[in-house]
Amino acid sequence: MLSDHAVAIGRTYGVGSPIREMILVARGEQGRVWRLDTDQGAFAIKELIIRQTPGDAFADIAYQEVVRATGAVPMPRPIRTVDDHVIVDLGEHQLRAYEWVDLLAVNRSVDPTTVGATMAAIHRVQYAPARPMIGWYTEPVGESRWRQLSEESKAAAAPFADALDSEITELLRLETLLAPPTNLQSCHRDLWADNMLPTPTGGVCVIDWENCGLADPAQELPMAMIDFGLGDQRRIAELYVSYLDAGGPARISGLGSFTMVIAQFGHFWESAITAYLATDTPEEKAHSLDRIAELLNPPLRVTHLEEMLDTIASAR
Repeated sequence: MLSDHAVAIGRTYGVGSPIREMILVARGEQGRVWRLDTDQGAFAIKELIIRQTPGDAFADIAYQEVVRATGAVPMPRPIRTVDDHVIVDLGEHQLRAYEWVDLLAVNRSVDPTTVGATMAAIHRVQYAPARPMIGWYTEPVGESRWRQLSEESKAAAAPFADALDSEITELLRLETLLAPPTNLQSCHRDLWADNMLPTPTGGVCVIDWENCGLADPAQELPMAMIDFGLGDQRRIAELYVSYLDAGGPARISGLGSFTMVIAQFGHFWESAITAYLATDTPEEKAHSLDRIAELLNPPLRVTHLEEMLDTIASAR
C-alpha cells in the first residue's frame, strides 16, 4: 500500500513529516492521486499508472514551471525532490508530487469565458524545447483496427459490442477529417473538462500536465469548446470570443481544426475497449464501461463539428 511509504515520500520530496495517514482521493487514466498532510502543509502525490521516463518528466515539469511563472494560469506547483529529481520510484510505485489545491468536481457548465481566457493564457506561452508530437493526438485508429476491435468485442459478448458496431461508420467518417498540425508549439494536450476543474474560490485550475508537448493550439482549443460548450452554440461562441479577447493565438479554420478531438476520441474508444477485453477484474471492467458510456453520451458527430464551425465563423 502506497500509504505505508508516506514518511519516505515526505523526506524524499522535502515536504515534511506526515501528520496523518495518506489517503487516496482520485483516480484518472494516467494515475491515482493521494493526499499527504505533513507538518509543512498538504501535498498531492500522483501515483503514475502510465509510467514516465526521467527525461520526459524533466521536460514536462520545465514547461509547467514556465507557464506557472506567468501568474496567468491557475495550476498546482510541481515539486522536485531534494536531489532535484521529478520522479520517485518506491517499489512498484512511480510517483510525482504537487502542492495541494482544493478542487471541485468536474463541471462542464462553468463560465465559458473563464475557460477561454485560461486557454489563451496557456497558448500565449511560447516555450522551447518541446516534447515531440505523438500519434495519439494526430493519427487515426484506422479501419482495420476498428474492425478488429468490433470482432473481438462480439466474441467476448461485451455489452458495448452492438453500440461499437453501429458507431464505426461515423468514427471512420470523422477520421477522414484529420489534418496535419501546422502552427506547432508546446501545449497541454489534454484540456478536457476533467483537467480544468473549478475551485471553491472561483475560476478553474488546470491539472495533469504530464502529457504536454508539441501540438497546434488551433487543434487543442476545440477540446474545451466541445466539453464546456454542452452543445449550446451560444456557450461555444462565448468561449471562442473570450479566447480571442484574451490574446489567444489560435484561429479555428476548417474541419481539420478538430484533428486532436477526433484522434483522441478514437483512441479513447480503443484504449477503453482494449482495457475491458484484457481484464477479468470486475472493478476494471466497470471502469472501462463507464468510459465507453461517456463516449456515447453524446457521441461525436461530423454534423456537430460543422455546426460549431458555422458558430465560430459568425462569432466576431
